[in-house]
Amino acid sequence: MFRKLEDAMGKLLTLSAVIAGMTVCAQAQNPQEPSQGAVPAVQGPELAGQSNDASETDSLPPNDAGGRMVTPEPVSIEGYSMNFTSEGERSNYLRGGLTVGSSYSDNVSPSGGQPISDFSYSVWPFITLDQMRSRLSWNLSYSPGFTFYQKTTAFNESDHNLALALKYRLSPHVTFKAENRFSKTSNFLNQNQNLAAEPATGLAPTVALVVPIADQLRDTSSAQLSYQTSPNGLIGATGTFSELNYPTRSQVPGLFDSTSSTGQAFYTYRLSGKHYLGATYDYTNLLSHPNGIRTETHSVLLFYTIYLNSATSFSVFAGPERSESHGAVLTPAQWSPAAGGSFGWRREHTSLEMNASRRVSGGGGLASAVHSLDANASVRQQLSPSTTVGLSANYSLNEALRLLPSTSNGHLVSGTISFERRLGAHFGFDMAYTRLHQSYNNIAAISRAPDVDHVLVSISYRFERPLGR
Repeated sequence: MFRKLEDAMGKLLTLSAVIAGMTVCAQAQNPQEPSQGAVPAVQGPELAGQSNDASETDSLPPNDAGGRMVTPEPVSIEGYSMNFTSEGERSNYLRGGLTVGSSYSDNVSPSGGQPISDFSYSVWPFITLDQMRSRLSWNLSYSPGFTFYQKTTAFNESDHNLALALKYRLSPHVTFKAENRFSKTSNFLNQNQNLAAEPATGLAPTVALVVPIADQLRDTSSAQLSYQTSPNGLIGATGTFSELNYPTRSQVPGLFDSTSSTGQAFYTYRLSGKHYLGATYDYTNLLSHPNGIRTETHSVLLFYTIYLNSATSFSVFAGPERSESHGAVLTPAQWSPAAGGSFGWRREHTSLEMNASRRVSGGGGLASAVHSLDANASVRQQLSPSTTVGLSANYSLNEALRLLPSTSNGHLVSGTISFERRLGAHFGFDMAYTRLHQSYNNIAAISRAPDVDHVLVSISYRFERPLGR
């Protein structure tokens, strides 16, 4: 476990060095930009058309053919934004604060076939740095924490949450993007995004199952390079790595660690300012351990995206997928269809996103890769200037490949409702309730207590300071 933390901290230092180097490079290539005293930048729909913004065209699709192209959602590593169009995304800020929270779960650990309920208490300081230059933008956030349980004190632990998003325009037509998310926790539901308070950004990892309480480390990294070859043509390559690790095996009987590595190449053509048509080739290596079962997949997918306006888009993709597993028994190659779609919609006080897909994916704790059907939806609504509510729902159906059909079949259904009330300029009160149901009859860590009700309440203090002032 400590080695994993050391790797994560090493990654943080490396990424910080990369950011510093890119910042120096960007400033050297833009001598007219002052190196200190940067004025905080505000991003929003009103800035559409300003071509010197490092991220403007990716979040605000142009409606004129021949302009700078965006990366369509089926091949983007960023995902939809859940910010309202009225929420300007201000940059060049240092933000921080402290959150104190308490949670209740009616199933922290099954004992004798019966779930045990418990309260936990947490303290999470947090800090965020973001900066935007004419060719470089980045956002780095870190939140350590301490969680204490009232009865199940064996699960007391320190938490870590790290997130990085970086975008660098190497030239007018070449863009590099990178993202990383790392978390260490004993309660995955405590990491549940309070959509009302902190809208999700970037792509969250697919969750096939959730153990009530167990030490776990999750790490997901993505990097993408895209090149606009013509006024309406864009090519790119993406690499993604994700890892799930349970350091204390006795807490998760029947579950396995897993890693996933994906390489992708894509091409998209803009038929007009609103219509994108493209194709992608994906190779994925999925590994479950310590059983050593490995699955390789190859897929060729066609996708289509339409941008109805700068804050609304719809995408679909479909194509054949080939998978082959290696382990105690070598299974013959299987062909299956892969398909999916997504929709993002934002207004002044409302935001909505929906995603659905059917394809081969990593087990996420299961004994092997699975045919996975995943669907999720999130909506965020501002009731007043100081009050926001959020609602999300998730469904995941997983069927094992032919290698181990009896041990990895099951499904997950969850729903979360959240509430945020701003108390002045610096304080906030947040609540979130999650209902989780899982059906995995052959996994002891879940089958003995498949249902969880989880409530999280917190009070936070936040501040922000412009960088360079």
